[in-house]
Amino acid sequence: MNSRTRYLLFLFAFTGFMLVLSACSGPNPEESFFAEEELDRVPNPPEEYAGRVNPFSDDPEAIAEGELIYRANCSSCHGLTGEGDGPASGNLDPPAQNLAERHTNLSDAYLFWRISEGGLMDPFNSLMPGWKGLMNEENIWLVIAYIRTLIPL
Repeated sequence: MNSRTRYLLFLFAFTGFMLVLSACSGPNPEESFFAEEELDRVPNPPEEYAGRVNPFSDDPEAIAEGELIYRANCSSCHGLTGEGDGPASGNLDPPAQNLAERHTNLSDAYLFWRISEGGLMDPFNSLMPGWKGLMNEENIWLVIAYIRTLIPL
């Protein structure tokens, strides 16, 4: 089986897994790490991620590539427009983040950390997977370049 086929199988399995999880519990915004009153208490990325800057910022080709990767891997939870309203987000607890609204308050280093490591850790405790074993660094940066273009509706 070639790597593209394995990747597509993983993508379909992961999306199915997220849809099943979305049926398990209801969102509780009061317990979300990013509840409105918590927005100014975003933790700093660990040292290994601190200070990283996206090498693809404002590159139209990179943004277009990042959009394709985002749609394939992130939109099931975060939605096509990044508002946290993807088909698998319905009952996530905590809910998928509204990236369209939040990305301007988050550093490149923070986004790279969170996408790489996911949310299965304190203080986030979310179901977001860590993507560093599934995506290479370049693809994570391409996704971040795309996320930076999202505008809240």
